[in-house]
Amino acid sequence: MKEDLRFKKTELAIRESFFHLLKNKKSSEITVAEISRHALLGRGTFYQHYRSIDDLVRSIEDEAISHMEKIYDQNAQDKKIENVGCLVVYLIEYFEKNRDNILLLIRNSNGEFTARAVNIFLKKYISCDYKDTQEKVLRQDIIEGTFAICGFVGVINRWMSGEIAFEKKELIELLNNVLFKIYK
Repeated sequence: MKEDLRFKKTELAIRESFFHLLKNKKSSEITVAEISRHALLGRGTFYQHYRSIDDLVRSIEDEAISHMEKIYDQNAQDKKIENVGCLVVYLIEYFEKNRDNILLLIRNSNGEFTARAVNIFLKKYISCDYKDTQEKVLRQDIIEGTFAICGFVGVINRWMSGEIAFEKKELIELLNNVLFKIYK
């Protein structure tokens, strides 16, 4: 148990050091030595947790996307309109809580992090049972899903970066209004 706690603390120190350095550099410019120095760890300790900086970045991105997926899975059952409101609230709360780190990941990835998240949510949106569904309905779902997800992500990115200056409550209300129109 004690060793598990030490492992978690070390992992947290590595990630905090990485995000600290990411404020002024791209991940491709950050070295294991810099992270280790900032976290007050030996380089070997870093390698007990990650194979490389790219492995660290991918792990952090995967964890963020996994959290978003969990929120989606818990709140978007069967695309029912009543679930959309909860989904928006919980996603915005997640983004607000993790704003700085998510913005750093977005800025660092040249759109790849955002594209991965969009693709995962689009697949989830379209993964309903279409055995007896007409091709036209499936095609319409693809367009609606892409429109809603890309639009939502665009609004959230602009809100987190301060380009859209709405209070959280107002943003939730406005996004719900838009999504309710799409899902009527």
